[in-house]
Amino acid sequence: MRHRLAIGAVALLAVVAIATAATAASAAQIPPPPNIASAGKVVYCMDISFPPFGYYSPSHKPIGGEVDLATALAKLMGVKATFRDTQFDGIIPALQAGQCDAVISGLFDKPSRRKVVDFVDYARVGNSIVVAKGNPHHVSKLADLSGLKVAVISGSTLRQELVAASKKLDAAGKSPMAIQDFPKDSDAFQQLVAGNVDAYYTSGSAAAYYVKKTGGRVQLAGPQISALPFGIATRKDDKALHNAFAKGLAALKKSGQYKAILTKWEVGNTAIK
Repeated sequence: MRHRLAIGAVALLAVVAIATAATAASAAQIPPPPNIASAGKVVYCMDISFPPFGYYSPSHKPIGGEVDLATALAKLMGVKATFRDTQFDGIIPALQAGQCDAVISGLFDKPSRRKVVDFVDYARVGNSIVVAKGNPHHVSKLADLSGLKVAVISGSTLRQELVAASKKLDAAGKSPMAIQDFPKDSDAFQQLVAGNVDAYYTSGSAAAYYVKKTGGRVQLAGPQISALPFGIATRKDDKALHNAFAKGLAALKKSGQYKAILTKWEVGNTAIK
């Protein structure tokens, strides 16, 4: 009898859970895909080391512009947002392996990546060279990094840009860069602060954040270099979630919440129409 009661209780809990998920989904402004509705959450892969878009608070809570944006999009679908801290150079493979539903992590939307994932773009960001205060090596562009040690996050478009620029220097008979890549953007920045490298290459938004955070111990070296969109990545076979994000972002723009989130994190200049 107890066994039957236990089975009945489990069945009842399952029914309640399904009903709760269904109620949340029906109340959503943007209908979520069935798998998201049943799970009650969107799981995002994110390298949580990229301020001001995504990083840890002192209490080890994910915060930042991307965190708020991802949370708002999930809320529109009537579900919660959870974040899986994932090393950047393995973040697309993690998505493809089903370890998360989407990637939101300063991921540049470019043709080579569109071959393997779909994107919904939410910001447009340029890149910057960061150097020690006083700019002792007089750097203002990538070509000025000839012969210098440069830190950058591994597996990124940023690193690819440095490699391409370094090859041009070598072909011109100049000393190539000594590129040092690190698993997290924050690790690359710390190498500059510690004096182990001459420069650090990152997004313009992260660069501005660190210049402000260090109180002038580091500075920008010249204007921003290039500009590409950041996008939320989803699997090619998950058109339903891709479309939900597209509709959700449009709704956030219309309500003004999109611009408010970016402005809150001092990246309002990265907003796209």
